[in-house]
Amino acid sequence: MVRFDRVPSGYVLKTSSDGAGGTMGLIIGLLVLWVVLAVVGFVVKSLFWLAIVAIVLFIATGIFGAIRRRAPR
Repeated sequence: MVRFDRVPSGYVLKTSSDGAGGTMGLIIGLLVLWVVLAVVGFVVKSLFWLAIVAIVLFIATGIFGAIRRRAPR
């Protein structure tokens, strides 16, 4: 299970402590991070390279997550 908890400095991504959803929670968290970086890169024209890096990392993380999900347990 993945959830966002509010803390004084902002929000914190929390995953379940049983270990079952830990990897998938990390992958989802990374995907969210890459989307945010891509948006910042497109909004700030001088940081266009950040958008390109974020898109590449988003695709790589998605592929990694799909492979891990299909792997036999």
